Amino acid sequence: MRRSLIIWSLALLPFAVAVNAQANPATPLNDDDCAAAWKEAGGADLKPDKAKPFIASFDQVDVDHDGAINWEEFKAGCKKGLVTK
Repeated sequence: MRRSLIIWSLALLPFAVAVNAQANPATPLNDDDCAAAWKEAGGADLKPDKAKPFIASFDQVDVDHDGAINWEEFKAGCKKGLVTK
């Protein structure tokens, strides 16, 4: 019985790590890094294909769900740790 519990615990560990990673976003970008990432991404409203290298979850950053991320949404995503360099 104890061995089964250990095996199940080890089998479920990767799932627990993945859930924790989604619940805890990356370190927020400072204003300069955020502006640099925005410029590198194209400096205009970002469609999913342009945003992909910088944003893991497009829907979390596109808060108005218009299919594009504007500068204000991008900045908010930086502060929440949803944007990476």
